Amino acid sequence: MARPTGRLSAASPKPETITQVLVAGTVALCCVAPLLTSLSRSGQAPREAYLIFERLFFFNDYAGSLAMLVALVVALALPKVQQAVIGLATWVGEHPGATIAAAFVTLAACSRFVYMAHPLSMDEYAPWMQAHAFAQGHLAAHYPPQLLDAIVPKEFQGYFIGVNHSTGEAASKYWPGLALMLAPFVWLDLGWCLNPAFGALALAMIYKLASEATGQRVAGGWAMLAALASPQFTVNAISLYAMPGELALNLLFLWLLLRPSAKSAFAAGLVGGLALAMHNPVPHALMAAPALVWLAWDRQRWPWLAAALAGYVPPAAILLLGWVSYLSGVEAAVARTGAPAAHHGLLDVVSYFFGSVLMVPTDDMVLARWYATWKVWIWGCPGLLFVLFIPRSKGIAERLLLAAFATTFLFFLFVRFDQGHGWGYRYIHTAWAALPVAAGIWLATARDASRKWGATMIAAGLLATPVFMWQTHQTIAETLSWRLSPPATGEWVVFVAEDTGRYRGDLVQNASDRTGRLHLVSRGEAEDNALMARQFPGAVRLERDRRGSLWRLPEGMLAEKLRAMSVRAAGAR
Repeated sequence: MARPTGRLSAASPKPETITQVLVAGTVALCCVAPLLTSLSRSGQAPREAYLIFERLFFFNDYAGSLAMLVALVVALALPKVQQAVIGLATWVGEHPGATIAAAFVTLAACSRFVYMAHPLSMDEYAPWMQAHAFAQGHLAAHYPPQLLDAIVPKEFQGYFIGVNHSTGEAASKYWPGLALMLAPFVWLDLGWCLNPAFGALALAMIYKLASEATGQRVAGGWAMLAALASPQFTVNAISLYAMPGELALNLLFLWLLLRPSAKSAFAAGLVGGLALAMHNPVPHALMAAPALVWLAWDRQRWPWLAAALAGYVPPAAILLLGWVSYLSGVEAAVARTGAPAAHHGLLDVVSYFFGSVLMVPTDDMVLARWYATWKVWIWGCPGLLFVLFIPRSKGIAERLLLAAFATTFLFFLFVRFDQGHGWGYRYIHTAWAALPVAAGIWLATARDASRKWGATMIAAGLLATPVFMWQTHQTIAETLSWRLSPPATGEWVVFVAEDTGRYRGDLVQNASDRTGRLHLVSRGEAEDNALMARQFPGAVRLERDRRGSLWRLPEGMLAEKLRAMSVRAAGAR
């Protein structure tokens, strides 16, 4: 079966006109973005007064949009920089392996030192906690039942983490794909390397899809540079979210599916099954839907479709249905109102999703998606979003990527959550590669004026990216400053006060295989003192302030006490 080719487009405007419109539109929107993020604030309200989605948009994205505007002005004023980027695109296209390796090393270093290897949000922490349990050979983390409500904040029980108060078990409510892939990395104490590795894989697929669509290596070079010049790609690649892995697996899925063989289609299904189970099935389902419809559209492609669907079965059965079955045995004693408890089965999860997650957009939802659209603009290199709308012929790979991007964006218009924490618009991230691939394909065949403008876009993104990295680091560092930090050696109990601001419960993090420190929810000085006297006699309080308190334990006490409490609970059962 011959591989399908792209369809011809109707008569298009002159390339010079297109470039002029791109330049004018990009400059205009880059000027509007800082004004929008600033003027959307509620008067003089402090940062802490806002929910995290708005806080990041009003403050972090304000600085980011200013950085992009200044970088764009600098790049426009320096023709030598534009020429250097054009040369760099050619070199990258000829040396993709070296580029990907350098990108991985840089992203890994940023993950360790910029992101501080810290799961900032519960969306990151729940799989991280689960990965540590898997690394020990367990399906769940095991904590002393009598301390469970202090180890796992009540507001997260049954929502992010399913718990069993009888056994002390705690398991992530997300599907286990990310945690399984993360497990060997956390066992080696290199958990911060996984997403940079996914970033490297995504770069390889972006290169492949762009260069194979045009038959030109330089298209892959431009596409990789467009990704690397976009903080949406680089900052997420140093985080601990599931989205970078889902992006990489989605791209690998599509690349395999476009190979003209049943074997490749079956391999695509296997990859797709893993992508479904990364943290929830929706992001991959939205990516896969256009591709599977395309396969079904032509009888000649039905053997590929059957092979792909067969490939989905093993990972989906084991990771999706198996995990739901396991969680049904972990009885959540506390479940957030409206959220499915850990003991509910697959039908309850589906019912909750369609009954409580999807809804007709409210005014607040429309406003959140308006901000999210600006996030797509701000977190890409300047003008990258416009590339999707350039009238030209598009091959099947690009059309499927664009369809997945549009499907994902439209679907989340009906999701009631604003995304909460996240860098850029993380709900679109799993289909975001449509932008750099489209840019690479366009620039590989563009005329000189368009190519110079593309080089300007990329130069501006590269110049502004350090500001986004700095903002990300500052956000994490400021969050961590609200938790007392003990010395690296010794055994410690750290109480975290939740009444000092929003999201302090996110700082109560405990991997069950880490015995050097224990983070607990503070219930006030009197209750904290009583708990320590009862459970850890001999502990010495070294510090207390509005953030909580810090207790030093005698050597060996923490592991011994935790083990003894767990054994007593097992005996009582």
